[in-house]
Amino acid sequence: MPCASRARGPAVLYIATIGSSTVPAISIDPKTVDCEHREYLYLGGIKFIFEMKKGPFFEHSRQLYDISGVQTWEKVNKGLSKMYDVEVLSKSPVVQHLVFGSLFSFEPSL
Repeated sequence: MPCASRARGPAVLYIATIGSSTVPAISIDPKTVDCEHREYLYLGGIKFIFEMKKGPFFEHSRQLYDISGVQTWEKVNKGLSKMYDVEVLSKSPVVQHLVFGSLFSFEPSL
């Protein structure tokens, strides 16, 4: 993956690597993160952690380190989407501030 300057979300890592040998383990490689952080939002977050925290990555960012051990970007994408749903969208204090409309529809549970 060449260095670029446009930001993309983490799902793009899954789409961009179909048919390639890129695996999630590269997400904690400092050289890869330094080169790709402008193109991929996920790697930009990892770069921020590298800059803010010192010491071994597996000690201060255990969950992200565990994610890097997943075999495919597809599984990472599904797992992060599920986590976002549980940790953000399912929380009433957060969801009450979302504007519902054509992008997000709200169907009350029965």
